[in-house]
Amino acid sequence: MRYWTDNGEPFVMTAMEDSGVAGALDMLGRAGRADPARLLVLRTGSNYSVQPPGVGAAESLTAESKGLSALQPSLDAAFLIGGRVVDELTGNWPRYRDRAPGEAPRP
Repeated sequence: MRYWTDNGEPFVMTAMEDSGVAGALDMLGRAGRADPARLLVLRTGSNYSVQPPGVGAAESLTAESKGLSALQPSLDAAFLIGGRVVDELTGNWPRYRDRAPGEAPRP
């Protein structure tokens, strides 16, 4: 984004699905069926925000109907980062069994 905006603006994406999952997990937590503190949202982008050189916006959108243009890179990123989280949790389960990462110890 620094390149596109001359260091002026951040890049953002929506998170409506995430808020729905978090809300459902919160309700399950109130019912004693889940621990909302253990929610981890790992978000990756699966399509590009600028079309390739020489391709117009309409052509770019038409091509996306055949599949998301950056699906594989987004899955690769999720796997690389998510794998580190899974490795940390499973490799140090005695530390995380009774509390989520970053959560204060329970009395």
